[in-house]
Amino acid sequence: MVYINHNNIVKSNINNQQKIECLKMSNKKEIIKIWLIYSMLLMILLNFSIFFWDFYSGTDTQGFGVLEPYYGMGMFYVYMISYFSSLIVVYAILKSKTFGIGFLLWTPYAIIGFFVEAYFELEVLISIWSVIGYCIFGLVTGLSADISYKLFKEKTSNNEKIVAGLTGVIMSLIYFVTTIIAIGFFYKVGWGAGSFTDPGSFLGVAYFCLPWMLINAFFGGFTASAIYDFLNRRKSDLIGSISEN
Repeated sequence: MVYINHNNIVKSNINNQQKIECLKMSNKKEIIKIWLIYSMLLMILLNFSIFFWDFYSGTDTQGFGVLEPYYGMGMFYVYMISYFSSLIVVYAILKSKTFGIGFLLWTPYAIIGFFVEAYFELEVLISIWSVIGYCIFGLVTGLSADISYKLFKEKTSNNEKIVAGLTGVIMSLIYFVTTIIAIGFFYKVGWGAGSFTDPGSFLGVAYFCLPWMLINAFFGGFTASAIYDFLNRRKSDLIGSISEN
């Protein structure tokens, strides 16, 4: 006859549940840490880029280096930051392994940006809804990274680096499209995106800057995956060497 110690089974189940709860708590703390670090990096990148490129770019081809508010083409920074924005967002997605982290990384942009945008541009915007639109477009950009990574990961046979690179491309492309909508329809002056034949406008430089942006976005995501893999290998090697000793 086999006797089963029910007390030991109950204790074992309780210990397992406690371990699971501890792991969940630890995972939540790690996700919060990732969000704080990488959302801050993204905010620094966006703010520095906006002020540098929008204030210094001039008409892109003329007057470079003139410091006057919005002298020439606004939103030029969108073309210039795709490598670093993809690197930051895609690396956070890889590190957290959490759907929605891309969206969360853009929440400070939306919340803090609401007040900044309203302060600087409300007078030239159609209404407060234009400010809200800018904020929503930022969140949509972050969410596009989550969705594209998930779909590329599940629906294709591409390796991780290619998936990461394509995620960066989609996110940057969404940012580009929402920017055109914003500068085209949110301002009292009317369509502000220019045209493909106007070299001093946002669309006027797209013939070169858009491919530049997408290529850099791909390599930004690719780099994020390469860094993530390298750090994971180093961590595994370190654990292995400690175990052997």
